[in-house]
Amino acid sequence: MSGRCLSERGITILETTVILSVLFILAGAMSPIVSESVNTARAVKAKNDASMIALGLVNLQKDVGADALNLGGAGGPSTQLGAGALRLPDLLASQGSAPDVEDAQTSDSDVTATIPLLAAPGHSGVSLTASARAAMRVQRQRWRETPSGSLDDHLMNNRRGYRVRRSGEYGGWNGPYVSAEIKGDAWGRQFLINSQWLDGGSSAADAQGRIRRAVFVVSAGADGVIDTPFEQSIVDARAYGDDIVVRIQ
Repeated sequence: MSGRCLSERGITILETTVILSVLFILAGAMSPIVSESVNTARAVKAKNDASMIALGLVNLQKDVGADALNLGGAGGPSTQLGAGALRLPDLLASQGSAPDVEDAQTSDSDVTATIPLLAAPGHSGVSLTASARAAMRVQRQRWRETPSGSLDDHLMNNRRGYRVRRSGEYGGWNGPYVSAEIKGDAWGRQFLINSQWLDGGSSAADAQGRIRRAVFVVSAGADGVIDTPFEQSIVDARAYGDDIVVRIQ
């Protein structure tokens, strides 16, 4: 009887504690792996969505032509388009919460890469100055300080009133250019596009000989902070930090 009682006894508190401790240790070990997998999946989704937005803007540009572009290459005044002409705003934003720019850290390599655009011609980029770092911060702040327009107004709904393409015509708004409204990136924050520089050109310099600027679709990534400068030379442009970037121009 005593043997049967021993075989039928329950798990002791000590044994339960050991089992729970092992489970907690395993869960703690797996947590970073699961978190990394989730962020990787979100980054892939954000990249795909940014690519869809970029393609939509390229197609919009082809269809409506100069109506949507700020002519003058490197961001000339909108008056160059003439009275009543339509143009893209300087910054396009999707739905979602605004990303942060305050905590972006400026490394030596970041400043060096940006010097060809931000510093005077001929700057060697060897010595890093406080002014170069300040210029980088200013360029990042422009993602938040530049007046923006709704991305959906141009790609989904034509709320800006572009001339709609008629049957048999080549040009004119022929959207929607994306399959659904852009709700934001995979973290719920806005996609931002520095559309101020979109000019439809294909050379490194515009008609006035000025270096053209790169145009990006940007997601701030997992940390929610935009690290990529707003204005970069088309010949020396890249993404920074963990930003997810698709380049249009």
